[in-house]
Amino acid sequence: MSNVLDYGVNGSFPSKVGGLGTTVKYFPRPLGPSIGVAPLTPSSTSAVGALILPAANVFNGQLFNVLAGGSFGSDTGDPSGTVTIQLFAVTGTLASPTYTALASTGAITPTYAAAYGWALDVTLVGDNNSGVLGGYYDAIARGILVNSSHKVTDAVISGLNFNTGNVGLGQGAVMGFVVGATFGTSDATNTASLFEFTIES
Repeated sequence: MSNVLDYGVNGSFPSKVGGLGTTVKYFPRPLGPSIGVAPLTPSSTSAVGALILPAANVFNGQLFNVLAGGSFGSDTGDPSGTVTIQLFAVTGTLASPTYTALASTGAITPTYAAAYGWALDVTLVGDNNSGVLGGYYDAIARGILVNSSHKVTDAVISGLNFNTGNVGLGQGAVMGFVVGATFGTSDATNTASLFEFTIES
């Protein structure tokens, strides 16, 4: 691996989402109180906090992986609820981002009061000549493949420039990535954690 870009989470210091609501909840980037900065949480009106894929041809024509992992469940108040974990590509601008789902666990119904580990292993490639990025992925929940078996990404992204990047996103970015959790029913006990989120090539 020659390039590793990290979201700054791990098993001891995860990013967490949960609670009420049935719309997608994006895991915040926990830069956190230790450096006097509040966590950066991507939203429909802000891509700040996304994991950035850098420009300057660093990833032009390069096969790379986006890895994400965590857990969800132990949901004692809502045994019938589902959880869907997704990796989204971020394009558009910082203030008006476009989120496109690339990979998903599909909707999983956790066993009552049980916690589930999950992971997404997404292999991508894109280049300046085509301006297109796509690939394939594996999704895992509680130790088994779900919704995938080297499945083609749920979408391809076009209009990318791996050299000059996307001026609208700034930060020298070709594009960005975020991970989100969607709970099928609204319940205060809904919870999901992100322990790993990296770009590796």
